Amino acid sequence: MIRAVIVICSSLLLILFASGCTDFVEPNQLAFVMGTAIDHVENGNIEISHQIAIPSQMNGSSKGGGSADSDSFLVMSAKGRDVLEANQKIQRQMSRRLLTSHRIVVAISEEFFSKNDVGNLFDKLGRDPANNQRDITIMVRGTNAKEFLMTKHPLEHLSSIAAGKELHINGLKNYSTRQFIIDSVAQEHRTIVPVLQINNTQANKNRKDQLAALSGYAVLNKKLKIGGILDDTEGSRSAWMSGKDGMRELTIPWKDGNGNLSFRLTHHKREITSTSGNTPKDVLVKVRAQAYLLENTTQLDMSELDNMLEVQNQLNEQVREDLQLTLNKVQNWGTDVFGIGAYLHHKYPTWWRLNKEDWDENFKQIKVTIQVNIQLKSIGATGGQVKRGL
Repeated sequence: MIRAVIVICSSLLLILFASGCTDFVEPNQLAFVMGTAIDHVENGNIEISHQIAIPSQMNGSSKGGGSADSDSFLVMSAKGRDVLEANQKIQRQMSRRLLTSHRIVVAISEEFFSKNDVGNLFDKLGRDPANNQRDITIMVRGTNAKEFLMTKHPLEHLSSIAAGKELHINGLKNYSTRQFIIDSVAQEHRTIVPVLQINNTQANKNRKDQLAALSGYAVLNKKLKIGGILDDTEGSRSAWMSGKDGMRELTIPWKDGNGNLSFRLTHHKREITSTSGNTPKDVLVKVRAQAYLLENTTQLDMSELDNMLEVQNQLNEQVREDLQLTLNKVQNWGTDVFGIGAYLHHKYPTWWRLNKEDWDENFKQIKVTIQVNIQLKSIGATGGQVKRGL
């Protein structure tokens, strides 16, 4: 009995020692990286910058990041031949271990996209298990990406936090680093990246602030070079046709030119079909959504059924024209961000094997038509405009 107790105790001690974390690091020994910037360097190297939170300055104060008495972050930078080498140079300047698993954004400058092979970056981001790949990949236009990290924000402690919230609020949930890596290696479709641009904004009458705001989307070709830039509205349309949510609000003019109608769109859907046969002839992109009327500056009384149906038809026709124009624009660039190639791969495997190698050029020759089905679900709390007394 005594021998059995000794054996059990010895086994428990061995288990405790074996399960101990030999490389455990306390939170006060970690440097939390909230954003990473990647910039071009002329000699072929790259510059990596990390926005690191200073927890002692992020005390939940009611003041915004731009109003705080002291900075709530620091930006550390280094140059190297690849991501790891630059990271190690930054680490040697730090008294704490860099931790990237809480990172919100990876910001890449427009110049880096133009002059470097972006695909090389994502070997490190995809291979290293320390990267969670939930962070969002964005392109910074008009300046270097490091400048974005160093910009303060009047409402948030960090510009990376502000950018993450802005993208989330605007429905951009499918632009993670993981999704970027998946799209970049696929033969059937191309990548689309949100674009941020730093603008001078009059936050109050005494001060102007630099704010990084969503300004559009970059469409990348097979080599991850910029095929074209879409503005915010065009990018939202492309996201809808790509099956990545899409535009939340839109305003259309009434057909007589007197007044406008504004809607909120929900329940976005996208489906791709084509005519039957052994080869694709006409490809049809079907989009659906539900619409809620939020503002009406026309003379229409929306409580009348005929007016509701007429507005719904006008909404569908206007959206169809706008989506078709955007699709034609992107198709002329040869950048299939809509997943049409993926559909054709599964629908016409024999045809796809003959056309996949030069898909960017072949995509330009495909006839693609848009079909829109938007259901008007609500006209709001009132029918016609509120009558004002004379």
